[in-house]
Amino acid sequence: MTEKISEELKKIVLWKLEAIPPNFKLSVGTKGTYTKEELKQHVEKGDDIGVMFAKMQLNFMKALASGDFSRAIAE
Repeated sequence: MTEKISEELKKIVLWKLEAIPPNFKLSVGTKGTYTKEELKQHVEKGDDIGVMFAKMQLNFMKALASGDFSRAIAE
């Protein structure tokens, strides 16, 4: 069973996707390669790929907010 994406997180992830160039593609391990539009569809549906991408975005935002991202870049 697929985990759920909160409506608030879904809105944030879809908003962040709007800022990405239209030719953007993301490879997700063995799951495949997805365009910006495909990722938007997966997030809107809340399927496995959408949940995975939303979690990646949430983890990135947490790393930015905590300073972990900046520390990793500075090393």
